Amino acid sequence: MPLIRPEHLVPHQNVNAVSGATTIDGASSTFAIVDGRIADRNAGHTEVSIDAAGWMVLSPLADLHAHLDKAYTWSASGSPAGSLEDAVASWRAFSPSLSYDDIKTNARRQLTAAFQSGVTAMRTHVNYHEGDDSLRGIRAVVELRAEFRNVLDLQVVAMHDHTRSAELIRSAIALGVDLLGAAPHLAPDPQLELERTLRLAEEANLGVDLHTDENLNPDSLGLLELARLTKTWPKERTRSAGHCVSLAMQDPETLALVLKEAATADVSIITNPLTNLYLQGWQHPVATPRALPPLAAILAAGVTLAAGGDNVQDPFNPLGNGDMIDVVAAMVLAGHLSPRAAWDIAAAGRSLMGLQPATGAVGDAADMILVRAASVAEAVAERAPDRVVIRAGRVISVQSRSSRAVTVTPLAQPENSV
Repeated sequence: MPLIRPEHLVPHQNVNAVSGATTIDGASSTFAIVDGRIADRNAGHTEVSIDAAGWMVLSPLADLHAHLDKAYTWSASGSPAGSLEDAVASWRAFSPSLSYDDIKTNARRQLTAAFQSGVTAMRTHVNYHEGDDSLRGIRAVVELRAEFRNVLDLQVVAMHDHTRSAELIRSAIALGVDLLGAAPHLAPDPQLELERTLRLAEEANLGVDLHTDENLNPDSLGLLELARLTKTWPKERTRSAGHCVSLAMQDPETLALVLKEAATADVSIITNPLTNLYLQGWQHPVATPRALPPLAAILAAGVTLAAGGDNVQDPFNPLGNGDMIDVVAAMVLAGHLSPRAAWDIAAAGRSLMGLQPATGAVGDAADMILVRAASVAEAVAERAPDRVVIRAGRVISVQSRSSRAVTVTPLAQPENSV
């Protein structure tokens, strides 16, 4: 049977083999897919075998910090602009008007954009919404978790603030959330709020994913306290810290101490460059800080690092789009990482979610992205307009740029030209 080119694939096709693809390391790769996993090249059937010459096979992306319940609300909330504090105030004023149906419709739109771009794993924070039904957002997103299970693995983080009662948080836990979240640095007493959140998580035998040190204050040391308070937790229990922007402002000695404690306690860090580059630094119109944690230093310290797209067209970022390749580009340009290192970070969230590896090795999950590119740098630079997303050996999305021939007629040269 003749081989099929990637651009001729259609969603719902089951792929049995891939031939001649280039890996992220530049090697040529040919493999089979059996029962949703990567197998030796000679295994399985060959009804649908892809001729991937000229294409790369890359690990799927994991968005480890999303806010599905806020998606696509920037215009409706008045198109606000400003700092984190401005965005929080805008959201609090607007969110009571969001219904369960609004939240579910917007979240479904973002989930669709995400898996079509190659995100097959996501962790989303969901707020307790103002109004009579403060759990409507959590309910909506938990239901979507089941709806999208065939294309994307979704973890739901119930994110409370310091005003929410323990009883209400326990009600959210009963809905089936995966993790507890909070933003202790925004509470009047950050230490008290951190300790309360960890007690509630331990009571429910859940892990945590906290908004941590999302500011440019070098004395903001929530990550250090999180590490010290969870270092005796079971290794398999999640403790993630999102943002950690204050690390960028700390002196080398403090930074080394904080990262050493985080590594010892198995606290992972989730960087969110797009939103933090937008929200932080408004008070510094000259020599504006990058507002990114020191990514290379985090990796060198042995701390597990993943990444998130954070906000999609809401009061916290008017420009998010659900495509993690934009996040990879930001880690290269603003974080000074190589394209390869940035892609690896954007794919690393699978391990933090306890999912099967998807690196292309035999036995791995047959989740992958095929892109028409000669290198990962080219794929990121051009935002991979030709892109095929495969999950468990099944095509779930095909994107292709339209080719158009254009004839350019040069201007006539003036008679006196030389």
